[in-house]
Amino acid sequence: MNLVTALINRAVVGAKNGARKLRTLQIELLDGDVRQPVEHFEPYGFTSEPLQNAEALAVSLGGDRDHTIALVVTDRRYRPVNLKDGEVVVFDDLGRKVFLSRDGIKVEGVASPVTVKTTASVLVDAPLTKCTGNLEVGGNIVAAGEIQDKGGAYSMSGMRGTYNSHTHNGGPSPDQKM
Repeated sequence: MNLVTALINRAVVGAKNGARKLRTLQIELLDGDVRQPVEHFEPYGFTSEPLQNAEALAVSLGGDRDHTIALVVTDRRYRPVNLKDGEVVVFDDLGRKVFLSRDGIKVEGVASPVTVKTTASVLVDAPLTKCTGNLEVGGNIVAAGEIQDKGGAYSMSGMRGTYNSHTHNGGPSPDQKM
């Protein structure tokens, strides 16, 4: 076996332990050599729990297979394809994605709920925000602008003005303002 073959190997992921601060894997190198526990180094700020039979690139430090680490784990079974230059996708085996595309940022939850959770506020700074389904609000709605319904002919302030200025058979305006 030459030195390069001893240093860098392709591997298949078997068992794994993601409960540790640095995940460990059981991997099978291409020549049938099973190694465990093999530390899996990930980029700062990113982590995932690979599926069994995912593929890894393993490095045996100093050519010593007893000191093998996994640098990269990938899974071609679920990897999105046909991306344009510069596009980025975070994905899983269920088809859910966060897609930084050339056409915009897309979050695809497929049949899973999407949750944004914070103890601070959430700001959407855009000229138009659309919701194609129903909107349920558990708190107050405060608007700095006008509010219109599907009829669109009158805004809430316009309806309030009409109500507040109407009379009862020529009598006084309502004594309770809207």
